[in-house]
Amino acid sequence: TGQGIAVEDLSGIRDRVRLARRQRQQLHSWAYAQLRDQITYKAHAAGVPVQVINPRNTSKTCHLCGHCDTANRHSQALFRCRGCGWAGHAGHNAAANIAALGHSNYRAAQSTVPKAATPLTAS
Repeated sequence: TGQGIAVEDLSGIRDRVRLARRQRQQLHSWAYAQLRDQITYKAHAAGVPVQVINPRNTSKTCHLCGHCDTANRHSQALFRCRGCGWAGHAGHNAAANIAALGHSNYRAAQSTVPKAATPLTAS
C-alpha cells in the first residue's frame, strides 16, 4: 500500500476448506501463522505497520469495477469479471483487493488521528 503491509487473515483456514486428501496434506504443511508472525516481526523492526485483512469476497470481487459475483471465478486460477470484462489471474485480483482494503483502512485510521493542537500565546 505504500504505507504498510496488508496480509490476508488466514486464521481458521484449515477448518473452512474442503479438499481432497492430498490437498489437505499440502494445506496442513503450510505454516500460515508462522509466516504472518515473521512478516509482522520484520515489519515492526523496520517501523512498517501490518494490517490483517478479512478475505471475505476478495476472490470474487473485481478489483477494477467492484462487481462481486461468484460467477466471476471461472476456475481456481482464472477470474473474469461479469461487470467490466477484466480477466486475469484470480490470485492477482484477490491480492489487489486486499491491498486496496489495507490502503482504505490505513487512510480511515489516519483521518481519525487528532492533529496536534496549536498552543495559544498571550498577547
